Amino acid sequence: MGTDETNKTENNQAQLEASFGMAFVDALPVICFSISIAMIASMYDSAVFLVGALLCIIAGLGKVLWKLILAAAHKDIQLLYRQFHYLMPGGFVLILLSLIISRPSWSELWKNISSFPCNILFLIAIVGFVVMGILGVAAESHAMKNCASHNGMAYVHDSQSESGQEMDSTSKRANWIEQLVNLAAQLCILLGVLMIWYASDYYRADAKVTEYLESSGSVEVIEIDNGLFFDGAGEDSAIIFYPGAKVEYTAYAPLMMKLAENGVDCFLLEMPYNMAIFGINRADDVMEEYDYEHWYISGHSLGGAMAASYAAGNTDKLDGVILLAAYATKDLGDLAVLSIYGSNDGVLSMEKVEAGREYSTNYTELCIEGGCHAWFGLYGEQAGDGIASISREEQWQQTVDAVLALVG
Repeated sequence: MGTDETNKTENNQAQLEASFGMAFVDALPVICFSISIAMIASMYDSAVFLVGALLCIIAGLGKVLWKLILAAAHKDIQLLYRQFHYLMPGGFVLILLSLIISRPSWSELWKNISSFPCNILFLIAIVGFVVMGILGVAAESHAMKNCASHNGMAYVHDSQSESGQEMDSTSKRANWIEQLVNLAAQLCILLGVLMIWYASDYYRADAKVTEYLESSGSVEVIEIDNGLFFDGAGEDSAIIFYPGAKVEYTAYAPLMMKLAENGVDCFLLEMPYNMAIFGINRADDVMEEYDYEHWYISGHSLGGAMAASYAAGNTDKLDGVILLAAYATKDLGDLAVLSIYGSNDGVLSMEKVEAGREYSTNYTELCIEGGCHAWFGLYGEQAGDGIASISREEQWQQTVDAVLALVG
């Protein structure tokens, strides 16, 4: 075997060895993509979308299989490679078609995509795909130049290519960079979709809540950025309310309406992904735009815990904290703290409530006999909760009375 043939064999072998490891690396983005598309399909009831998603998954897995066979058996089954260029675009066309047919809530979709931290994750993914595109164009251009030179068209020995400084389509370094960038992008998409998928399973407000979303004789219900403003007769005091985790924020409209009817204006805030942990500082926007002499912050369950965390860092802006089936985890100083919970609450940790008492020097507690965790809102029963022996209306009224005693 001549020197040229030996070098050619060695180069091919090195390329096959690189592709064997690359096949496994290439499989990771496909797995991430498959999980992402499966989660989207579970949220999106469309047969056309499902077929499109399956085509995309099959296309990706087929390309991975092509690389594995190429590396393990040294067989280039071009059908497995070429199908990718047909099935993947076809799958995406069906996915886009399903969006046109069913017309999903674009405002809701954009709200999820543009909220933190999904907006950061998807932005990183977009940058990753752009980088991949640039790398791909550069690699193909360099490969064509090398091909032309080896066919007698001004062959030039490229020492940079040998040292790995230049990249072409057969470069091990180029392939590794491209696949690692792809993996990072697909991981970001997976994390973003996972967050939206998790948040999509939440407690919806009862249909009866609509009567509390309309202005009454004494309370005007006004849409504001990120929520609702219940503007009653009160002028001096206002409450900013953070909803419970994975609970539609409008479920607390009845309680807000009753408070506003009794002279305490209320700001009911919607949280990203229905999780106050991602909107802990949204009270800032309200207090900057509206002028009240006395500000109170309140919240239910996790929303209450986040309200207390916000209050701990903004004691100079607030007069008090109202915790509904919640507890503090940080020092609230001499802020007035009112803790209200039901005796039949099966979700709230009383050990944490007990520990939370130590974070305030001005603490009041009310246990509503017969009340439960979910009865502060209007969203049905909550998993793990106890059974209430009083009505929602009675729990709301006792809550309103206790709040008025604090604020008044």
